[in-house]
Amino acid sequence: MFGGKHYDIFATILGFGKSYYEKVASVLPLEEGICVLDIGCGTASVGIAISENLGGNVCIHGLDLSGVQLGYAAYKGKKMKVSVNLYKGSMDMLPFAAEVFDLVVSSVAFCETTSDVRKSAIREVSRVLKDDGYFAIVDCSKPIFGLDTVMMLPFFMFKENADSWNNNYPDICRENGLDLEKDVYLKSYVKCQLFRKHY
Repeated sequence: MFGGKHYDIFATILGFGKSYYEKVASVLPLEEGICVLDIGCGTASVGIAISENLGGNVCIHGLDLSGVQLGYAAYKGKKMKVSVNLYKGSMDMLPFAAEVFDLVVSSVAFCETTSDVRKSAIREVSRVLKDDGYFAIVDCSKPIFGLDTVMMLPFFMFKENADSWNNNYPDICRENGLDLEKDVYLKSYVKCQLFRKHY
């Protein structure tokens, strides 16, 4: 099965290695002691990068559908001495109480789902976020010029990324009490949109 260690190797080849996850962490509103949830966490690379950014003074939770990914995430966390609480489940039915997270992140996971799942996931994110909390959607987006864009065109062809391509997330999030605060490209074909839950 294509997952775990093999997933990380392939992702690194495609430009989603350690430096990419460090860049994701660098654009997030991080503060020591916050509680973070990564939905569609895969092998927990984002959570580990956030923890390293904050010197471990953070509570990291990760949720994914794949037991293989979660198994390797647990191994990575232990190896790197990073505490990550892992859960198997779907991002559109989060197994958490309301208003418990300061920050929710999804990194290149929305493009692996359907529009209906994404909309339900955003509703769930709004539910589990504390007032004034943040939601970061990092996803494949309409490309700006760059050599890596040309290299990744085949990748785009097999992703269901119409919501990102057409910039639908701000409207969907606004309907769920989440206002856009930042919109920045991390690569020529991946951007981070940061939303804040208003009171």
